[in-house]
Amino acid sequence: MRTLLDVFRAHDWEVFVFGGTLRDLLAVSATAAPRDVDLVVAGATGEALRAAFARQLVRVNRFGGLRLQVQKLPVDIWTLESTWAFQQKLVPGGDFAQLPRTTFLNVEAVAAEMDTRKGRARQVYGDAFFRAVREQVLEINLEENPYAGLCVVRSLLTARKLHYALGPRLARYLAHHGSRIDGAELEAIQRSHYGRVHLGRDQLMRLIRIVSGRATATRPRPIELPRARQLEWTLPRPQQLDWYSRAG
Repeated sequence: MRTLLDVFRAHDWEVFVFGGTLRDLLAVSATAAPRDVDLVVAGATGEALRAAFARQLVRVNRFGGLRLQVQKLPVDIWTLESTWAFQQKLVPGGDFAQLPRTTFLNVEAVAAEMDTRKGRARQVYGDAFFRAVREQVLEINLEENPYAGLCVVRSLLTARKLHYALGPRLARYLAHHGSRIDGAELEAIQRSHYGRVHLGRDQLMRLIRIVSGRATATRPRPIELPRARQLEWTLPRPQQLDWYSRAG
């Protein structure tokens, strides 16, 4: 990160750390190595970023963001104005203070200034994020998103990772979209996004059925997900049941 910081300072770019990296530092462990880091830059163009990080560049995504490999750390970096929700005019303002409003989940709705000057406090934005951590409830922050399947997968995996309950809006979203996506597709989404399958199709579909059954309650409340061992339970074969052998 210091290597990146030297480049940002040389170009006088303003940079904020964003989303899941900060979530994991606060809600999971302050010492755990991040899976990747999301950085958002103001004062730079996409071309300038590609030129500055040509040696670390792995690929450019469909929105113009860059995937870098900085030593062993994957880094996603993009310009502030190219943030999808700003481009689609779903979130007004277009500045760092409004950046947390662009995430699908509340536990990723946080942005913190990467570099600070002596004598000045670090800027941190994320009221919805800190409320989520206090209440330990995962909820929708901005529902509009072009990838409903990925939102379903990420929501369920994030809730299990943090041991947070699902808020009513998110539960209804999962019930609606989850029931319309095939289990094989949900596995494929995991391979594409995470590089491996964390939850098999049977476990995912079981979670979606549980959420769907509770999302229609008259007085909706946060939904606690079953623990991993409960998801691993499978119906035994008839010959394994006591009643079956006695009846025979």
